[in-house]
Amino acid sequence: MRLALALLGLTLLSACNVVMTKTPLFTATDSAGAPTLRPGVWVFFKEPGCAVDESKPFADWPDCSGGGIVSANELAGHKKGTPKDALERTPFVLASGDPRIGQVQITIDMSAGADASASGGGEASASVSVTQPKSQPYGYAAIRPTKLDPQGRIVAFASWPVLCGPPPPKDKDGNDTAMATLHPLPGIEMKPGDAVCTTRSIPALRGAAKASEAWADKPLSVAHWVRDGAR
Repeated sequence: MRLALALLGLTLLSACNVVMTKTPLFTATDSAGAPTLRPGVWVFFKEPGCAVDESKPFADWPDCSGGGIVSANELAGHKKGTPKDALERTPFVLASGDPRIGQVQITIDMSAGADASASGGGEASASVSVTQPKSQPYGYAAIRPTKLDPQGRIVAFASWPVLCGPPPPKDKDGNDTAMATLHPLPGIEMKPGDAVCTTRSIPALRGAAKASEAWADKPLSVAHWVRDGAR
């Protein structure tokens, strides 16, 4: 789902060195007392300089952006290759705290091969601790609100993925020398050779979210509210 991937600050879910969990760490109650995202149509930019005609339905926006509908507990977006009025939905929680953390559930189709990366599959994703052909882990992104509307709702933010630890060193050609970090952060669980990691601790996840900003691709992914409605 392009919307969920963009929210996570990832071009593709097949990116390595990110935290995923089999079960959610947050519930809707964890967002209490903090500003919420304004419901409606949002645009999430994955590439700097992406030109989007925001007056068009989000299903017509280019691949350099993600777009869809944000509601209190759900994201809904258009899956590439399906009818434009067909929406794919995923649970969403924006937990309170410092930093704010967005949690989304994403379907990984392990049987779809390399082409699955567009909808959440791909080779690196196979290292998630799942054995089923299709799984639905939870991914996490740190979210920094950058603008509020007069009602105190978030209408723009920057985000970055929650990483397992510092990126692996690169070889002389600039390529990563490992699938993921060689030094997982405290409270992060990771087996040698795995491409992704997990945790059962919210404090560990929050600590990883704070540390990850320094290692995130720059500029950070950004998003803003476009309009009320469902298209």
